[in-house]
Amino acid sequence: MDVLEWPLEALQSIYQAYRDLIRWAADAVHTLFKDYGYLAVFVGTLSENTLFVGLLVPGSLVIILAGISAHDGTFSAPLALLIGVAGTIIGDTISYCLGRFGWARFGFLRRATEQVREPILSRGTAFILTYHFAGYTRVVGPAAAGLLGMPFRKWAPADYGGAVLWVSAYIGIGYFLGILGVTLDSTDEYFRYLEWILLGLVLIFGYQMYTAALKAYEEHQRKQEEEKSAKAVEAGSD
Repeated sequence: MDVLEWPLEALQSIYQAYRDLIRWAADAVHTLFKDYGYLAVFVGTLSENTLFVGLLVPGSLVIILAGISAHDGTFSAPLALLIGVAGTIIGDTISYCLGRFGWARFGFLRRATEQVREPILSRGTAFILTYHFAGYTRVVGPAAAGLLGMPFRKWAPADYGGAVLWVSAYIGIGYFLGILGVTLDSTDEYFRYLEWILLGLVLIFGYQMYTAALKAYEEHQRKQEEEKSAKAVEAGSD
């Protein structure tokens, strides 16, 4: 029994630390929304969808929390949607231009697009329309489209349409949570449901990043093996 006590206590401590962090973050976001209003929504979505900044800024959570705030009257839902879409579109466009005009100069950044190269080339518009809904593809997808030379006139309608779908869905989730009684008040009895939902989103995002990193590592190892084999064949022929 003593063997199990330490792991259980460790898990409880981790979960409690997570709850404390979420409650602190909710209070901070609530204050941020009150102090800066729609600017917080714009900066959150812009950062989320600008190349690699999205790995540090949880824009998806900002949109959900904006949806909750829209229900309690802090925000206007249509205006929050409009501003969120604007931030997303600007961030995506910056990433696309970086891919189209500057990405090739950075080899390690080029490797980051390998996971989305095949779906962009094979599914094109359909993939671009939906890549906002996955953490890794949302971060590198626009830059990868630019790197692969996809014409802007073909990329933009699909990406911008996907931005509308993504922001609408996440604001809708937040608004629905508000209907269920969830608020940004960390002392509210329903706040625990928000904790569970955010934990689920964090785990999903973490899993996506882990699988993407694992695939990139395996691809890197495969290429190294191919290079070694090619060098061995050349050495043998000499």
